[in-house]
Order: sequence, then structure tokens, then C-alpha cells
Amino acid sequence: MIRLSDKTECSGCAACADICGHGCIAMQPDEEGFVYPDINASKCVECGLCERVCPIINVPTSNDVNQVIAAKNHNEHIRFKSSSGGVFELLAACAIADGGVVVGCRLNERMEAEHAVASDLNELQAMLSSKYVQSDTDGIYKEVRRYLREGRKVLFSGVPCQVAALRNFLIKPHPNLFTVDVLCHGVPSPKVFGDYLARLEARYGSKATAVSFRHKEKSWKRLYINIEFANGRRHFLYSGYDSYMQLFLSDRLQRPSCFHCPYNNLHRPGDISLGDFWGIGKTRPDVDDNKGISLVLVNNEKGAEMWDTCAEDTSHFTSDIEMAVAGNKVLVQHLPSDQASRAFYHDYVTLGFDKAILKNAPEKSWIYQKYYNFMRRGLDLVRKIRHQSY
Repeated sequence: MIRLSDKTECSGCAACADICGHGCIAMQPDEEGFVYPDINASKCVECGLCERVCPIINVPTSNDVNQVIAAKNHNEHIRFKSSSGGVFELLAACAIADGGVVVGCRLNERMEAEHAVASDLNELQAMLSSKYVQSDTDGIYKEVRRYLREGRKVLFSGVPCQVAALRNFLIKPHPNLFTVDVLCHGVPSPKVFGDYLARLEARYGSKATAVSFRHKEKSWKRLYINIEFANGRRHFLYSGYDSYMQLFLSDRLQRPSCFHCPYNNLHRPGDISLGDFWGIGKTRPDVDDNKGISLVLVNNEKGAEMWDTCAEDTSHFTSDIEMAVAGNKVLVQHLPSDQASRAFYHDYVTLGFDKAILKNAPEKSWIYQKYYNFMRRGLDLVRKIRHQSY
């Protein structure tokens, strides 16, 4: 059975709970809000399936990157709603049009991240854009297996450990399964995110109804978070001023295992890998309109087949792996030391959310914001005069 000697050895993918036919394993949150397997040893028959599906113990055979592409969806509305260039929507729409289903992360009505199934374009909308919080995948691998056994096409999207967990769970390759792994900077605690939303709901006097971690109203390159509330108000703020985003972007919210991830390399678990093509404006300023460009890594023949279904609906060109790595270091290296993350979670557990935020990511004063906004506008002007990009 699964035995954890260290929390860095568990990604929280929940595949072990899904594979156990005796109901021995349930995923339970710890004091930080991350889920880990809780095992009823009295029911265990030592079949070893839980260890077999674990993407940390058993890293599946990976795919090497075959092609690097920069792409933008022709549909500007979809590109605006997406975190980068809107390629995932095209891949997913093609799968649905072919009679298949899409399995990906969404925020439910309670604003909790979960993996769910979309069988039409309306359901798909909730899966667009990045969610900077760990999703609940309990039960989703069995759902994928059921659709595959029915002969349906399945497009599964998730962070690399979730894609690897699904491949381990299914044991053998399935011709109708297509996978997309997203370039991942680690996953924050759902409990911390819930506390953050509760704090804002108290401030704005209403329940949150929608969250966009990467809203493009002002910029793609400079991240803005946008949270809408039932009373019509919204929390729209540059990420450098928002406490939650400050912590996430400085690697202080991530799960312990994220700092030791076996998937921070060019050997990808998915047929296609998707992310933001950061830095593309340095070499191709003609295509950088600050509205989002997708980095598409085609990793095998299935990935090439997927890309061919939607390529004509994009503006795209072939790039190289050096350029991709320059803007996405998670392709070749781990996150920095987890010292700051451990310090935050120690404060979170011992002091509570409000005091931990005050200590680790205090809100910026309006004077600071005005000064920083002025300096940013000045920097942008200098770059424009020098025809520089970033």
C-alpha cells in the first residue's frame, strides 16, 4: 500500500483512491488544506495498485518534444477569455465536434477547483483560462475510463502529474485518449484560496460568482486578477498588489511536492503541452500584440494529429525549444527552494489566514500603487521609444 514518509512524495492526484477496488483509500486534507491518502489498512489486500498508479513513484514513459509552435486563436473573443492564445479551446471544440468529451479543470458554483466533464461548448467555457489552485480529481479517472470503454473520444487536460496519473491508472494506451499537460508552476492549497475568497466576500459584502486569475482587460503580460460578486461589484487588481497572487507568484503557496516535481523537464507526459509563449516579442515583435500567444509543444504523433485539427484556425509559426525554455524555466528546472513556502504555511497554521497574509503579503497602499503605476508607464514609454519588448 501507499506509505508516505514525507509529504513531498505525494502530488495529491487522487489516482490511488480511484484505483482501489476495496475502498481502502480516501483523500483527506491536512491542516494546510492539501489532500493526502488516508488508508484503512484493515481493508487493504496489498494488491499494489495504489503504488502502481502513483505518478511520483512511477513516472510513465515520456514523450520528447517534436515541434515548438507559437499560436493565436483567430477568434479574438475566445483569445481574450483564455490565459494565453486560446489554443486549448480549439483542441477541445474539435474533440466535442467529433462526438467526444473534454475533461479539465473548472471552478464550480462554490468557486472550488475541480476536474469535470464537458460534452458541449457551453460546458467547455468554464474550463478556459488558468486556475491557480489545486483541483479536486477524486473520481475523475474512473469517469475517463468509463467514457473510453464506451468508445468515446476523451481529451484530458491537467497539470503534468495529473496527466501522468491518468496514464498510469489506465495501464494501457487507449487510441481514443488525447492528453494535454499544461506548463505548471505548482498548485496552491484549496483551503487558502477559500479563505482568500471569504475575506474578499466579507469586504465586498457579497458572494463571489466568477474568478479570472489572468484577466486581459489591461494586459496579457502584466497579470491582473478579476473577481466578480453577486451584487455587481468586482475585485480587479494588478497581481503585484493582490495578496493571493503575490504569494503564488513568489512560490509561497505551492504544495510541498511541487518543489520536487519529476515533470519539470522536456520529457512530457501529454501528447501536447500548452503554456504562454513568454518572451516571444523579443524575437517576433510583429506578432506580439499583448493579447496572448500560446506555446504549443507537439510531443508525439497523437499531438501532431490534435494540432492538425485546429492549426488552420490559428495564426501560428514554428519556433524552437531554446526560445520556449527562455520564457518557461519550468521546462528545465524545479521551483526555487520551498523555504518561503514552508514559512508561510507555518504562519497560516499557527496564526490563521489574516495574520499570515499581513506578515507575508500585506496589501500595498494606494500611494505605493500610484507610484508603481507611474513607474510602469514610464518604463513602457521607454520600451516603446526603443522598440523593445518583453
